[in-house]
Amino acid sequence: MRTGLVAATLAHPAFAQTAIAVPDRPAVGTVAGTSIVNTAGLRYDLDGTSRSTVSNTVTIVVAERLDVALVRDDHDAVVVGAEPTVIPLTLTNLDNGNETFTLVATVSSAGITLRTLVIDADGDGLYDPVRDLAPVDGRTPVLAPGQSIKLLAILAATSVNPVTTPVTATLTVTAQSTTGSGTAGATYAQAGDGGSDAVVGVTGASASVAIPLSTGPVGPSLFKSQSVRAADGSQNAVRDSVITYTLEARFTAAVTGARIADPIPAGTVFVPGSLTLDGAPLSDAADGDAGRFDATGTAQTGGAQTGGAPGPGIAVALGQVVAASVHTVQFKAKIQ
Repeated sequence: MRTGLVAATLAHPAFAQTAIAVPDRPAVGTVAGTSIVNTAGLRYDLDGTSRSTVSNTVTIVVAERLDVALVRDDHDAVVVGAEPTVIPLTLTNLDNGNETFTLVATVSSAGITLRTLVIDADGDGLYDPVRDLAPVDGRTPVLAPGQSIKLLAILAATSVNPVTTPVTATLTVTAQSTTGSGTAGATYAQAGDGGSDAVVGVTGASASVAIPLSTGPVGPSLFKSQSVRAADGSQNAVRDSVITYTLEARFTAAVTGARIADPIPAGTVFVPGSLTLDGAPLSDAADGDAGRFDATGTAQTGGAQTGGAPGPGIAVALGQVVAASVHTVQFKAKIQ
């Protein structure tokens, strides 16, 4: 990012600590704008004398790779009341250069309002309206390669009686590189650090988090999301692209006999070995663990309503579930 922007963002009081607080950083490779210079040498003997010469020097400037990660810090079910509810998130610059990110947050129902999205100045996960301020012009401060900052989404219920007339909604937060974003490999000429090109990385230089919300003691809910990754690293839904499906089962009260079932969509095939529960792998066979892939479709009986004849699908038995808990199932399908 440009020097003028650095000065402007650091002047904001909410950024005074955040901009210099550097947690453990992921490896991001050679810094953008670095000149890689190489000259070769040749030694030889002529007329009994050892001599040498050198090649011409070649130089290449490392491009800035635009990448970002945005994750929610916890996985508890979110019940929003009249008092402010705080949801903490972490944004990480996966870029190999200095970058700012544009933040956008929306709520899908008028029954719940997003009061503000702020930068958590001290990273404690608690909202302090004096210190934790909204980013200027919706942009983060300049983040160094691998640097993370904490964000807080502050919500409140606006329905007349959120307990007796519960509302469900989804909070969606998106972070996008201000230099550029889009299909992996897209290039922004000379837009990177040090006059280097800026190249969109595998994340598309954009990351989103979708968080289910409710305003009252409603029953269990199941939230489904998907992401696509093509062989070239892009997010294009083309033949042989892999779709990752994520199912979040949220429970406000304790239940027994909980079970998730999901058919494999028409036009795709299940990717063997891709089924997980809360991040732990499950076998595809009907064995001792909680999950299975059923090629015949009998696993779907009594599960997800497909609207037609049963087909191949996954099933995961959660069994007895405690109150205020969340369980996440993932699997992959390849587009045919």
